Amino acid sequence: MKFLINFFLISIISSGVYAQAVLTGTVNNSSHTPAAYAIVRLQRLPGDPQQVLQTDSSGSFRFTRLSAGEYTLNAVVTGYQAATLHFSIRRDTVVNITLQPSNTRLGEVTVTAGKPAIENNPDKLVYNVASNITAAGSNVLEAIGKVPGIKVNDNEISITGKGAVKVMVNDRLVQLAGIDLVRYLKSMSASQISKIELIKNPSAQYDAEGNAGLINITTRQRKNEGYSGTVQANAKGWLHNPAVVYGTRNYEALNVNATLNYNAARWSAYGSINLDQDQHLEGFRTTIYYPKQTWIQSDTGKYTYLNANVIAGADYRISRKATIGLNYQGGKNVYDGGDRVNNPVFDNATGKQDSIMKTHATYRPIADNHSINLHSAINFDTTGRRLLLNADYFSYYRTDRSDFESNNYLGDNTTHPSGTTRYYDDNKQRIHIYTLKADMELPTRFAKFLVGGKLSFIDNYSNAFYYNKDSSGGLEYDKNLSNEFDYQENTQALYVSMNKEQDNWKYEAGLRGELTQTTGYSYTLDQRTQHKYFRLFPSLSVSWQANKDNSLAFTAGRRINRPSFWNLNPFKSLYTAYSYGEGNPALNPEYNTNIELSHTFRNRFTSSLFFNKTDDGFNNVTIASADTNLVYTVPLNFIRTYRYGISESVSFTVFDWLDNNNQVTLYHTDAHSDIPQVSSIRGWGMYLATNNNIYFNRDKTFAGAINCWYQFPEINHIGRSDAYFKLDIGLKASVMKKKVDIVLTMNDICQSSAMTINSTINGARQQLSNFQLNRYLQLGISYRFGSRATKQPAGDTGNQEERGRVH
Repeated sequence: MKFLINFFLISIISSGVYAQAVLTGTVNNSSHTPAAYAIVRLQRLPGDPQQVLQTDSSGSFRFTRLSAGEYTLNAVVTGYQAATLHFSIRRDTVVNITLQPSNTRLGEVTVTAGKPAIENNPDKLVYNVASNITAAGSNVLEAIGKVPGIKVNDNEISITGKGAVKVMVNDRLVQLAGIDLVRYLKSMSASQISKIELIKNPSAQYDAEGNAGLINITTRQRKNEGYSGTVQANAKGWLHNPAVVYGTRNYEALNVNATLNYNAARWSAYGSINLDQDQHLEGFRTTIYYPKQTWIQSDTGKYTYLNANVIAGADYRISRKATIGLNYQGGKNVYDGGDRVNNPVFDNATGKQDSIMKTHATYRPIADNHSINLHSAINFDTTGRRLLLNADYFSYYRTDRSDFESNNYLGDNTTHPSGTTRYYDDNKQRIHIYTLKADMELPTRFAKFLVGGKLSFIDNYSNAFYYNKDSSGGLEYDKNLSNEFDYQENTQALYVSMNKEQDNWKYEAGLRGELTQTTGYSYTLDQRTQHKYFRLFPSLSVSWQANKDNSLAFTAGRRINRPSFWNLNPFKSLYTAYSYGEGNPALNPEYNTNIELSHTFRNRFTSSLFFNKTDDGFNNVTIASADTNLVYTVPLNFIRTYRYGISESVSFTVFDWLDNNNQVTLYHTDAHSDIPQVSSIRGWGMYLATNNNIYFNRDKTFAGAINCWYQFPEINHIGRSDAYFKLDIGLKASVMKKKVDIVLTMNDICQSSAMTINSTINGARQQLSNFQLNRYLQLGISYRFGSRATKQPAGDTGNQEERGRVH
């Protein structure tokens, strides 16, 4: 409390000492069209550091916290003569710049500097994919896993010590979860994206979904006039131990992707395609220690994967004040293979095997996804007032069919009296999502306000039809296992947000309200479940620039994590004849409160104290019966979690040949259980990470990378995980005037990135191990043609929340 009082006293005093001005303005070309993304440099005195920024899509720029004095302003756009202004600043000032065309043809320019791989800002962490060698040639899921502090485990993406996050692509929340989200992110190549942003404390303008924040994936788009593009091919080979599994050693992958961009005076068009083919392994292992027996289920799947993914779009500038655009993302992926499950049971007294069940199930999931976004931006005047409109449609359709056979044997491998169980099942999932969104930016002399609203309509139908299968292949419908389920969810949201800068202070405060109505209906059970709830989600961010080297920031916010559609479906998914998983239509959302105080020194050292609380948390619970050996998994609301900790990020730029970023996070987790089957648990955890790009020559055309993270034991939901770590290395050579890149990487050298979780449920100790078979060697070659300058897509889209919850 004493610290906070001193903090605010200093702020009040400093506001009078550091009376500073704001410089705003616009840059236009000779036809009075806004010069979007022009480079603007501001310098007070010769020799003083320059402030450099880009104009936005309306040609506007803004410099803050300027002391009184003489200044020089320079504006540059390719194809136009540079403009330079000299003027005095005594108070808030507005300037307008008009550029004249240049008749001089520019020669080739070689740029040796580049963006750092990681930019750690107070509001978000930016991971520049092209600058990280070990991410080259990977898919988007693998690239996310290389961001310091982000973990990909058990089909969940989370922030170390803070919990799960949701994923957006170009500001649209991906409406997939679990294995489908994993496969969707694997379908996109890292070469299709420019950066990955971890938004630590999303403002009220963002959807409230995502407990610990949001990950935004930004796809590539070029801005120079004419055409440009990239072609890339990658070959990958997994290095398993043992090398031969199921009589096969050729677990390999081939990936080809290409991007193409074209820009004219008013038009901007872009597109990319990604094609994958591979053969790989995946699986898990569960061990349950009963008082008299030990039950083990080892599941390993061998799959062939075929994937095609397309991104395409176009933007058109109708006038100086209005633009319109269309974006499409879609693809199809096919998994073809099967799982082999060994389920032995051992006698604890003798250590001998009592029995074993061997299950083989074939699967062929085929998924199609399509999303269309229509967006428009209207600029009312040069003050920054503008309206953003978005209409989105998202569809997801998945079919799957499976042949399932379980055989029971006694300890001496003779046939068990229960014999053989055979099933055939056919299931599908169909999702349609419609969203409409409007955002208005209203700058005033006091502050900049943002107001907006959103409507979303979700319709999700799924079924699973099971058939008993006899030895001759005959099928008989099983109504006890089969299920048809329809889920509808409608949400109406309104928000208001205020952004204000005064002297050395920045303030952002917002409030978002969401009204949600849900209806789930099981045709098989004739069971209807309805919910209606209204929630408020406040957010706050306050930062203070104490001097040129030190800044403090305080953030707070409340968020929601809704169950995936699949978790709400009561149907049963068989693993073996005695184990299955099922959904829970009564599952409620969980809510998360996040608070953080951080200090930044010279943009190189960032220290933060954080606290977060999860209410009504849900998680899958595996419940076992010692009498029948029946094991089933169901999601339940039963967790209340408190986490607090400290995090330190350090970037060293001592040497030109080294790009180094390090992170350490120490935290304590206290998970309270509200059900008697699961005990409460608490404990400490720590995470270490270092990312290093090493340049072997001056123009940085030959470089290497060593990236590593180590996770100490921690509390994970209702269990305690063992320690695990990951080490990646890579080499990159740029040849032919940097038009061709050759990259060789080795991922997860020690094959040590798999997580094991130990927990106790119903008095029986359980252990879950994920077989993350991530060790591979990859060679990639890419060729760039045309312009190399990049541009981020303009505008956001409307279905940011709904597309994160398909299973």
